[in-house]
Amino acid sequence: MSTKEHHANCNRALPDRFLVSCPHCDLLQRIPEVEPGASVRCPRCNKELWRHRVDSINRTLALTFGALILFIIANTVPMLGLTVVGRRAFTTVAGGAFKLWENGQHVVAVLVMFVAVVAPGLEILIQLLIGLGCLRKYPPAWLGFLLRHLDLIRTWSMIEVMLLGVLVALTKIADYATVIPGIALFSLFALVVLLAALQSCFDPREVWDRIIWAEPEAKLSDDELAGMEATGGYQVPTALGTGLQSCLDCGLLSRPPEGTEEGRCPRCDEELVFRKRDSLNRTIAYLIAASICYIPANLLPVMTTITNAGRESDTIMQGVVLLWSPTGWPLSLIVLFASIMIPSAKILGLFYLVISVKRGSIKNSVQRNRLYRLIDIIGRWSMVDVFVDTFTVALIQLQPLMSVEPGPGLLFFAAVVVLTMMAVESFDPRLIWDSESLQETETEVKYV
Repeated sequence: MSTKEHHANCNRALPDRFLVSCPHCDLLQRIPEVEPGASVRCPRCNKELWRHRVDSINRTLALTFGALILFIIANTVPMLGLTVVGRRAFTTVAGGAFKLWENGQHVVAVLVMFVAVVAPGLEILIQLLIGLGCLRKYPPAWLGFLLRHLDLIRTWSMIEVMLLGVLVALTKIADYATVIPGIALFSLFALVVLLAALQSCFDPREVWDRIIWAEPEAKLSDDELAGMEATGGYQVPTALGTGLQSCLDCGLLSRPPEGTEEGRCPRCDEELVFRKRDSLNRTIAYLIAASICYIPANLLPVMTTITNAGRESDTIMQGVVLLWSPTGWPLSLIVLFASIMIPSAKILGLFYLVISVKRGSIKNSVQRNRLYRLIDIIGRWSMVDVFVDTFTVALIQLQPLMSVEPGPGLLFFAAVVVLTMMAVESFDPRLIWDSESLQETETEVKYV
């Protein structure tokens, strides 16, 4: 495609680069200059739009190199070991996934390998390439491609969740054998801290501003921009009400070609629509599938212990009961919340959001938006029980004394976690505010 044809298919970018729309409520607002360390929040839904980070690129690059070293150590040396009656067993991070594969749990093994090894490795690699690319005077355009996919990779990178699962597994295993923590375990602790620091230091907006992109020749004029007011009955100035599309990847506001409702971002070339396609229908489909899987996930055993006395299978709830003790009750509560209460709360909460949007409700928009954010934050922590079972199975292989096998309930539970996370990703939180934006509002909208 020639440059001229590309420009014809792209949206028209706004001259004002500081004008943005909130990704959660669609409110149009300008980002002001703030002091270092301060953040800019949407006055409507309190979503953080930007944080002024000092020396973002250099700090991020330094932290990324440290994270890369720790990641290599964590995945090449033993993480855990145990000894009982003169017998020893060790496992690495990837060893848990390999043991699940050997026991026929291929789908769960691939999932564990991806969220515990592949996704964190990709996150670090992408962050490293972005940092190195930004050191050039003219950063290459392919940095935009990496930035577009960084958030998705981070969603599925679950080292901190795995670490909590390892701690719970250690508590369970300690009743049967002596646990030997490996160097990789301490490296994982440090890696979790570095990744958290890396995310807090990284400013994607600064990278986008450095990337040189071919803008369409036709741009909105200053007169057009100054004359933009709520249209089509909208009382609150939103991107949808003014016919603008916001790129959820790079944050650029642009106007699609006349007479169309679809376009392309002129900066990162992402396909743009006013709202996520079939958002509610896809969310409902994922929720129904998750609800169906939730039943066998809690009724079928997730783990089977084999000893000389026979076989004993445990469901998720039975595992919670077994963990309960004067010293182990905190971890028992963690498993209870992460494995039983959080999945059910996510399903019910998302059903409530979908129904309220379909009914066109304009009540409690702020509270519903907070509910969506809470569901988004806690969703990944349901993977704790999957990691608990994974490393318990990997370590307790002390034939003929004792061994542990994964049960059929583990696959259904992993499916619940994945399906609910996909439901959250499919839901468009801007739909919560669309009905309210069409109504008169007594709240004065304050531009940031």
